[in-house]
Amino acid sequence: MAVSLIISLIMLFVLGNSTISLMVLSFFLFLTVLEMGTISDEFVALGGSVSYDLLSYSLSVLSIFIMLLSLMSSKSVQRIKLFYFMNLALLMVLVLAFCTSSFLGFFFFFESALIPLILIIMGWGYQFERMEASTYMFIYTVFGSLFFLFGVCLLFYSGMSDNMLSLGSNISKKVSGFWWLFVLGFLVKLPVYPFHLWLPKAHVEAPVAGSMVLAGVVLKLGGYGLLRLMMVMSVNLGLKSLNMMLSIGMVGGVYASLVCCRQTDLKCLVAYSSVGHMSLVMLGCLSNISMGVKGALFIMVGHGLCSSGMFSLVNVFYNHSGYRNLYMNKGFLMKSPVLCLVGFLLCSSNMAAPPSLNLFGEVLMFVCSYLISFCFLVLLMVMTIISAVYSLHLYTTTCHGKSSEAKVSLETVSYSAVFVLLVHWIPLNFIFLFIP
Repeated sequence: MAVSLIISLIMLFVLGNSTISLMVLSFFLFLTVLEMGTISDEFVALGGSVSYDLLSYSLSVLSIFIMLLSLMSSKSVQRIKLFYFMNLALLMVLVLAFCTSSFLGFFFFFESALIPLILIIMGWGYQFERMEASTYMFIYTVFGSLFFLFGVCLLFYSGMSDNMLSLGSNISKKVSGFWWLFVLGFLVKLPVYPFHLWLPKAHVEAPVAGSMVLAGVVLKLGGYGLLRLMMVMSVNLGLKSLNMMLSIGMVGGVYASLVCCRQTDLKCLVAYSSVGHMSLVMLGCLSNISMGVKGALFIMVGHGLCSSGMFSLVNVFYNHSGYRNLYMNKGFLMKSPVLCLVGFLLCSSNMAAPPSLNLFGEVLMFVCSYLISFCFLVLLMVMTIISAVYSLHLYTTTCHGKSSEAKVSLETVSYSAVFVLLVHWIPLNFIFLFIP
């Protein structure tokens, strides 16, 4: 994987042709999808500290897919050559983070992903507050991940390896006694309430490619780290600290969903919906139940495709109206019925309508929440109902009604923009046919 990304970077700089780089990424994505059916739940060691299983392979393919679509959505940016280099460098770091079997290596790539992401936000962001948003994101994520680094160092101090394969379920009692401290960095990266304040700022200031990759892939680093950590750490479901963390996360998910219903900024609306969905991922990861872990993986992949498509849809609205305000974008059904059709399909997938992958994940999460506590089941039901409310509110407000008095572009919506949205929706709703 890394070799293909390096080849793409070399072609971009030597030949200076972004189209060839996209073709290399597309060809590599095709090969990885063909190999997808041969991957099992067992670790496959590739030598050294690199290995992969179904979890890491799924997120690696998702990273390449989302990056490819984000670059297709950013053809009109300035300094295109440097922009492509930053995105491909970010993709290479993400793939290495998902494929490493060392906790120390994962921490290194976990933090390294911040560098190209911050440069993308600062270099190609829309507003003057992009420096503040980058600083917010840097402080939040680095501060939280320092606790995880402390946990990895404590592993070494206890005379144990940091390799995910060799640890198994045996871990020092010193580490497991403060397990809630070590997952703090992953909760910030997901993010879940109350560590989510950096996410709306970063999304609002980032360009469309930055928002798509941030929501589609970078947030999955937190869920991936949680799953890997819980595989080697045994946590009793009766612990007060675990129940308190799950309670705060689920109540915060309901609160974030309620905020979406009153949100007028399109980007903030999609960003806060991510906070609600990631609370479900946290529930599945921390439950340490097989059904919850599979549900968390399905929600991560489904949310990566759906949220990236929603940000691409918001970017199309912004390009044609010049505003991100929800009530300044109206009447798009008269302008482009095809765009509104694909927008409705994405909004329906965002509220977990069948047969989207989000539905499969939420069904498994319903069972998992019932096994833990009936209160979590009630909160999950409320969150599901509210997600349907704000998803339909987003669709009906932007696509129906009379066109706003804002200056609307007279250009028709390009077929390439509709194609990018459709390519998000197709695997999201048909990948359930290939679920092992």
